[in-house]
Amino acid sequence: MRLEHHAFQPADLVGGDPALDLVNTVTARDNEPRDWLDDYAALLRWARQASCFSRTDLNALEALQGEAPAKAAAALARCKSLREALCNALYALANGKAPGSADLDVIDQARLAASKAARLVSRRSRLQTEWSPQRSGLDLIAHVITAYAIELLKDARLDRLRVCDGHDCGWVFVDTSKNGRRRWCDMATCGNVAKARRFQQRVRDGD
Repeated sequence: MRLEHHAFQPADLVGGDPALDLVNTVTARDNEPRDWLDDYAALLRWARQASCFSRTDLNALEALQGEAPAKAAAALARCKSLREALCNALYALANGKAPGSADLDVIDQARLAASKAARLVSRRSRLQTEWSPQRSGLDLIAHVITAYAIELLKDARLDRLRVCDGHDCGWVFVDTSKNGRRRWCDMATCGNVAKARRFQQRVRDGD
């Protein structure tokens, strides 16, 4: 898998769930995969586009990264391990198969680590689980995404889990269309490319 520097944009988060959006930090899984998390700073850039992290926490992680680059690299490796295990599990589920035991073990180990670092807090008279840089350190992003992943894997929305039909993509997403027939991660990108290719093919066939 080739590493590639990428400037993350809101358009890169089309999965419908933060766990899916993390999986989609690798593009072209169906062709020649390119990994957009080329370093821990890239993970932070991605997280700043996501809606599940506070600016204060991400600034704290950026400071920790600067103080301990080797630990940041190790945390990134753990996050990528979670990402790939989750991707394999989601691909299997999207194809009506059971996830592999090795992938489930990786996700379960991530769940245990996230649970150990979590703290139960009261927010607006409700209890919720919270992670912080003080307790999770550089693994905070992985811990939060693990929580989303566990909820997603238990969610009825998995019936709408899709893998993009676009060439040079392979992204996963939750199909929220009324008829449940959405084929592309984003009509403005993969959908339009597919339409253009079909048009070009018709032109060639006509010639």
